[in-house]
Amino acid sequence: MLKKGKTERFRGFNKGKGVDGPVAQITIAVIMICTIFIVMLPILITISSSLKTNYEAALGVWSLPKTPKWENWGTGMQNIIGNMLNSLIICVISTAGVVFFSSIVAYVLVRHNFPGKELVFYGIIALMIVPGVLTLTPNFLLMMNLGIKNTWWALILPYISGGQVGAIFLFRTFMSQQPVDLFEAAKIDGASDLTMYAKIAIPLAIPVLAIQAVGTFGAYYNDYLWPMLVIDEQSKQTLMPVLRSLTAQISGIYDEQGVTHAMYLLSGIPLIFTTAFGLKYFINGDFAAGLKL
Repeated sequence: MLKKGKTERFRGFNKGKGVDGPVAQITIAVIMICTIFIVMLPILITISSSLKTNYEAALGVWSLPKTPKWENWGTGMQNIIGNMLNSLIICVISTAGVVFFSSIVAYVLVRHNFPGKELVFYGIIALMIVPGVLTLTPNFLLMMNLGIKNTWWALILPYISGGQVGAIFLFRTFMSQQPVDLFEAAKIDGASDLTMYAKIAIPLAIPVLAIQAVGTFGAYYNDYLWPMLVIDEQSKQTLMPVLRSLTAQISGIYDEQGVTHAMYLLSGIPLIFTTAFGLKYFINGDFAAGLKL
């Protein structure tokens, strides 16, 4: 009883102290608000600049638009929509290819035993140490020899092949933690490998597949160097390599500087949706479910 009384008095004395105390909570809240404001500041400035007239833009970045020119966004979207659609089509096809083929390879490496399996896996992982810049010239020559330069295939095929290494490593790690009993029970019921892959492995791996898809899509959508090397015509080009030239052309046609800021702002809309989609799995904790790393 005496020991219990001392413990209760200590808890009462320590109540509201440390991280749970009001001062600490207020400090944490202030730090988080300041951090969010600093991160969002460039985006807020871009939004403000896209709605300004030339006179308001000349007053400085901190001036606010008195009469927002929303038509700048419509003009900007009209000029980037073609190349943005090119990027979306190429990135969706490439991302689907990366996820599909790498998930199949990961399933085989996890659920099948064959001579040299570990050697094959280590050989795939060894490719991660090769800098991407070293493969630019061989890939460019390969596209030339295949006769697909200045076509979308010169983007899609290298994207699919180049994204396999990291995806295979991630999927294999995740699938190796999936319950073996489910697959053994499916085998007893006569399920084929294709059935187990499609109805057991993939449904259980949807969170990690989604995360990989979001990261792959963002990397390919923001790619600048490779599309600039293999695509010559602007009508076939993705958005990022031509965004600067488009803004230069627009600045010569339209008198409003806000149009160029609107184009830069609108170019990130697809990434906003994909990131919001991926955050759902991070916030819910589904990404790490079943993993024992």
